[in-house]
Amino acid sequence: METEQPIRCLKYLLPNGAYLDVLVEVQDEIMKWLQYDEESMEAGGCIVGYQHKETTNVTLEKVSHPYMQDYRNRIHFTMRDPRHTVFLQKEQRKKSYYMGVWHTHPEDVPHPSETDIIDWKQSVKNEKSGCPYIFFIIAGRKKIGIWAGSIATEEIVELKECKKAEDGLYVI
Repeated sequence: METEQPIRCLKYLLPNGAYLDVLVEVQDEIMKWLQYDEESMEAGGCIVGYQHKETTNVTLEKVSHPYMQDYRNRIHFTMRDPRHTVFLQKEQRKKSYYMGVWHTHPEDVPHPSETDIIDWKQSVKNEKSGCPYIFFIIAGRKKIGIWAGSIATEEIVELKECKKAEDGLYVI
């Protein structure tokens, strides 16, 4: 008999005191695209999720991935394929809304590039999200970084994962 794997969810504290949960489906899809070798091209996509009405906590539950018409090279990714829009529309019908974007970097610990920062500032000014933030995920080979851009203040901050107890559960 197979044992059921525990649900792996990453938890972060948001600037407004609410929590961000990144579900395993998001992590697993992003992990498929990490740039481990010299030929690996940058990958990315949209992030969808929802804000809990009672707690105001946010859950990121799914991401799109690169498609044939997207532009990709070693250090750049641009979403051009209309399937990202189809993905967003399909998920919105399921009450899962646009929450931001993700992409990979060919480095162990990701650092946003100047291009990333410029794009993020434009996104926070011009895009709408299913919560008070737009999220930006950069996946490096050994670490994933998550930044939250406040739609109200346009400030962008890197989020820190919540502390875990010895049993692996988060301390809140």
